[in-house]
Amino acid sequence: MRVRALSEEAYLNLIRVSKRQAPASLWIKGASVLNVYTKEWHEHHVVVAGERIAYVGEKEPFVDEHTEIIDASGKYLVPGYIEPHAHPFQWYNPFTLADFALERGTTTLVSDTLMLMNLPSEQISALMESLAAHPVKQYFWGRLDPQTGKEHPQFTKDGLRRMLEHPLVVQGGELTNWGGVLQEDDTLLFGLKHTRDLGKRMEGHHPGASWETLNIASAAGITACHEGITAEDLLARLRLGMYATLRHSSIRPDLPELVKGWLALGLPWSSRMMLTSDGCTPPMHRNGFMDYTLRVAIEAGMPPEEAYVMATLNPAVYYGLDAELGGIAPGRIADMVLLAAKDDPAPLAVFCNGEQAAESGRLLVPTVEPRWADYSFEAADPLAERARADWFCLRPDAEGKAPVLNMVNAVITRMTLEALPVDEQGCISLAHDPQLAVIVSIDPAGKKRTAAVLRGYGEHLHGLASSYTASGDWLVIGRDPQAMAAALERVREIGGGVVLIEDGQIACECPLPLGGKFSPAPMSEVISMAENLTARLRAKGHVHLDPIYSLLFFTATHLPYARLTAEGIADVKTGQIVVPALPL
Repeated sequence: MRVRALSEEAYLNLIRVSKRQAPASLWIKGASVLNVYTKEWHEHHVVVAGERIAYVGEKEPFVDEHTEIIDASGKYLVPGYIEPHAHPFQWYNPFTLADFALERGTTTLVSDTLMLMNLPSEQISALMESLAAHPVKQYFWGRLDPQTGKEHPQFTKDGLRRMLEHPLVVQGGELTNWGGVLQEDDTLLFGLKHTRDLGKRMEGHHPGASWETLNIASAAGITACHEGITAEDLLARLRLGMYATLRHSSIRPDLPELVKGWLALGLPWSSRMMLTSDGCTPPMHRNGFMDYTLRVAIEAGMPPEEAYVMATLNPAVYYGLDAELGGIAPGRIADMVLLAAKDDPAPLAVFCNGEQAAESGRLLVPTVEPRWADYSFEAADPLAERARADWFCLRPDAEGKAPVLNMVNAVITRMTLEALPVDEQGCISLAHDPQLAVIVSIDPAGKKRTAAVLRGYGEHLHGLASSYTASGDWLVIGRDPQAMAAALERVREIGGGVVLIEDGQIACECPLPLGGKFSPAPMSEVISMAENLTARLRAKGHVHLDPIYSLLFFTATHLPYARLTAEGIADVKTGQIVVPALPL
């Protein structure tokens, strides 16, 4: 499969440049070049004809006045980095993420489409094809389940077939509804089988899975899993024929321990290992993108050669793209990263599709300007009435107890039923414990609310509202019903986002006007906006890894144990509603 079209004229020119019968378009002189196929460094010339590499070796090319010549003596050249598991909607969007990635040496993205699935199918296709015009090569996953606990019009057999058969979709997944697979849900099994029938890869999601569960997953068609938490987890996946992706994200910064654990096992690094940043929220991107992931791996003790192979050749092989991507060799697309030192993955210069695309973190080439007006990303707000403070009153049940969601970590919540004091209106009072807050998920279409007490998100939190949720419902957290109502109203006024109110004033406002979940702003602005919110929540006593991911996942039904849904608090393990929703 050609990643980028190659005309007959360009093909003939490629061969002639290789034979030194036609002038090179680009000549990178004398770099120490990483051969990812043998894990050797050689001082070589790299000669480019148009978008592709024509020659790698010791002989100088035929040049003319149009040849761009770059003296790379004393520097190091590696293939362009590949992110095999991107989530491009974490407040930023796929276009701004691609720009950011290119600045930092990542020249190929394989991205999640979950946030696109509320669009009409023709708009999904149009957006993916628009991204295909970006210098960064863009491929996508076809999701099999919506993670919302709701019926969804795109997640039918016809919808899955349409998505999985799109030529830019190279894999199914990541599969998060494992319970549905075990229950032999017809639509999920169709998606799994159809993905593999098409010859495409199938990404799993199996944190803490046993050997027996991984066996079933592999039998069902899972070809890779990024959820290994220990070195032994990686080994189990490899032994059952899967690719094992080593992750370092804002919600699972596992990479240093994975590297150290693997070194302790004394096993060779595998050609079936890859690296991923796995959809970090914006603050972590202050450190970079795949260049940062590589740095973490190298500093933890992974040999640089192995790290670069896991971020270039291995994902290219996994997706069947290695004849075009993932290496510095003749015939490959000329995606390369120039480094000051072999153990420093931050690029001095980035070459993409045969031309210098970035230098010192600054783009040198035009990319793609999205036309957001072409897509139906308006945040849904079907409610006519304004938010009221009484929406955030939680009353105990007949036995005098209330549901309490206890944050085990940033994304895992366990529910207990506890007897808590009430105020003069009969609402749960939180005055005795500053770590408690009321959390309410509001389904504006169904005019329902699901409420609980939340322990662990911070202290003395007055009112925070978010449209950035997995389910698409509104989420409100706080101790002051008036502040909670005001925060939600402000989120509605700005067309979606996250708003924090303290002492009757807006303390932090993060507009996310695209679907209520992401921003059209440049990555630098989104990073600063998210850092501001995170700092304010830290000052309020939030101790978990990523408060932004927490907002997303309180309503995500693929995570244990208790989740907020439109129907009420769900026990993910049993699928039962244990506390029903209430009308607004």
